[in-house]
Amino acid sequence: MVTYTILLFISRIEEIIKKLMFCAAKYHKHVLTKRIRCLCIYIISLIIFFTILLSTNFLHAHEESKNKPILTLSNFFSEGWKFGSWEEPAEEPDRSPRFKLLKISAPVFEREVRMNYSFTNNGDGGKIDEHELELELEVPVSRRLLIEVEPKVLSVSPNDDEEDDHIGFGDTSLLSKVMLLETCNTTLLSVFGAEFPTGNENHELGSGMTTIITGLGLWRDLGRRFAIHNYFGLDIPAGGKSEEAPDTTIKYAAALAKTFTSKDTYLFGNLTLFVELNGGSDIGSHSDNTLVSILPGIRWNLRHGFWLMPGIEFPITNRDEFDNRVWFSVLKDF
Repeated sequence: MVTYTILLFISRIEEIIKKLMFCAAKYHKHVLTKRIRCLCIYIISLIIFFTILLSTNFLHAHEESKNKPILTLSNFFSEGWKFGSWEEPAEEPDRSPRFKLLKISAPVFEREVRMNYSFTNNGDGGKIDEHELELELEVPVSRRLLIEVEPKVLSVSPNDDEEDDHIGFGDTSLLSKVMLLETCNTTLLSVFGAEFPTGNENHELGSGMTTIITGLGLWRDLGRRFAIHNYFGLDIPAGGKSEEAPDTTIKYAAALAKTFTSKDTYLFGNLTLFVELNGGSDIGSHSDNTLVSILPGIRWNLRHGFWLMPGIEFPITNRDEFDNRVWFSVLKDF
């Protein structure tokens, strides 16, 4: 029944896409407009996400834990809300560890403080070089609820020698994450929050508008210490929106991670190689842009809950948006 529903859903979506492409070809000389392309990307992303979500294997991933009950939608209101009930999942020999990567929104719960540094070379179409220092605090209130705070400090250096450098606070994000499903090999959570315009827009330190953030995150252990991370969400301007700003930005991301060592390996605990694909498509602006980037990186545990995680990001589409972006994170579990 589930498989039939998925196939029916996909066939209906394919019909819609064909009609959109036909209309675009008829009225725009066989060239899809940027808005139609973004809408197609949005629909295709939904197909991929919900195909994974509704697949038979996914729905049968509810394996019982020896120490605590699984979290599902059927026990959403009765299980997992006890204050302080969250515990870091115990590591198993053939299971992937559950932790956040560099840029993709985390589809798992962690209790940590993190310092993210990134340097963007020739950002904003080659106009600026940008240093960003972000402090993240993630605190699981319970097995169901996590609160995350992300203040930023930016340093912007225009490539035009006549303009001055600027340094100051950037925009600040406040997020809540609710765990919808948690088993020994799968997590599915929802994200809701906002990014507040605490940075100076005139100095290119902030966006100058409040943005509502909503999305879904999925993590799945594939066996042999491989894991996939997925995210799909919307960033919706809610206040202070300018004419140039899009009505909505569709966010989508996927990552594959492979862990090679156990957590207690000296100086290289849980040594993990990963590669992220992160994308965003603007809808409802004068110039609807789609930016997709690739970000390979590595993460490992030094000792006593201290982690290091470097990476480097390259644009795949809109390559003139920036040349590359270097990432480095220091994390502490508590």
